[in-house]
Amino acid sequence: MAVLRESAKKERKSIGERIEEVRAGFGNPHLHRGAGIRALGRGLYECRHGLALRLAFSAYRGLLYFHMMGDHDEVQRFLKAHR
Repeated sequence: MAVLRESAKKERKSIGERIEEVRAGFGNPHLHRGAGIRALGRGLYECRHGLALRLAFSAYRGLLYFHMMGDHDEVQRFLKAHR
């Protein structure tokens, strides 16, 4: 994710912590709420990071693959392109 590489070190660390939180809690609905995980359909999910940033990912057996991060509109464009 090029956007992640362009972010400040402190922001990259914070996003990494969010990804770890999602990884640790995925599959446990009670933890989903705290991590802001939401199903988008077709095996895609998103989690919130702050008020505006969202991370879109797919879940496979034993693996979460993070595709992109962006605001709500960018995630919607990503979804349209991958349907």
